[in-house]
Amino acid sequence: MLSAQRNENVSSPFTRKMTGIIDVHSHIITTLGSQAPMDKLPSWSVEESLSRMDANGIAASVLSLPESANHAKGPEACQLARRINEQLADIVSKHPTRFGAMATLPALAGTDSLLEEMAYALDILKLDGIATSTSIDDVYLGDAHYDSWFEEMNRRAVTLFVHPVPARASRSVDLGIDVSILEFMFDTTRMLTNMIFSGAKKRFSKITIISTHGGGTIPYLMTRIETLEKVFGPGKDRLHMSPAEIREGLASFYYDLTAATSPGQLFALQQMVPASHLLMGFDHPFMPSWTTMCNVGRTSATRMYLALPIRMRDRCIPLSQLACSWDQLYPTLGDEPMRFQAPRVRCS
Repeated sequence: MLSAQRNENVSSPFTRKMTGIIDVHSHIITTLGSQAPMDKLPSWSVEESLSRMDANGIAASVLSLPESANHAKGPEACQLARRINEQLADIVSKHPTRFGAMATLPALAGTDSLLEEMAYALDILKLDGIATSTSIDDVYLGDAHYDSWFEEMNRRAVTLFVHPVPARASRSVDLGIDVSILEFMFDTTRMLTNMIFSGAKKRFSKITIISTHGGGTIPYLMTRIETLEKVFGPGKDRLHMSPAEIREGLASFYYDLTAATSPGQLFALQQMVPASHLLMGFDHPFMPSWTTMCNVGRTSATRMYLALPIRMRDRCIPLSQLACSWDQLYPTLGDEPMRFQAPRVRCS
């Protein structure tokens, strides 16, 4: 465990050139805090993760545990978030060019305690951003409840990684199937819609927000949302929005492509956002290992341009610079314009 000292065990800037894929959606398995709602958690180790990355041409993975401290309150939540963040920082300090990490927040602690942990994680541990869930106790991001910490994240211009959780109300209608199959997609959809309709995304525009799993169902519902908002409005005491404002808001998010690489999904996303806002994510270790190569093959086959807004602070070239051109991410594929074709990789 790291002591409460500034994390100096990092590489100096501009010490490496990154030409591989950057995975923005990766988790660790730990004994701390809440874990994924699964009967049996998959195995995970730094060594296994590095081996998988090497085998698939993944240059760096950004680790997060977005919900892990969300079920504790008060001092317990603060202590838990601190231990998780120090564990993440320890991994990064030992492998500074292979891993980044997003800080966990004690969401149910007091505001002052939460902001103190945010400052510690970003300023002392030098983590790369913040991770949280789409909702906490069924209160969705975009609600005024979160304004105090969104104001601080906006001031810092941080990157915020947002992962879905199942709404408590959904349990009675989940059809008895795993929440990751459907409910995660719906929860992401609610969060994105609430961030736009509440005006929070526009007010806190300096925060770079990454939505997981290709934005849930949003790419397919965008036109419906634009159309019916004009009929029913965006909710009580909220101002009407034009279709252009809604579209601009949705296009301002970044979207990782975890389990969202079918031709139909990629086409819908391309209509909604600039290709530079689409990021690689593999949800290791929860997604089956064979999906990593399938997703790489599918996105390569569509000539998808992938970028990354995360800056791995002070220890290497900012990833936002490294991932900003096609030839750096896929150096063997040349400069062909984006086009769609059948994937080269056979996936079951």
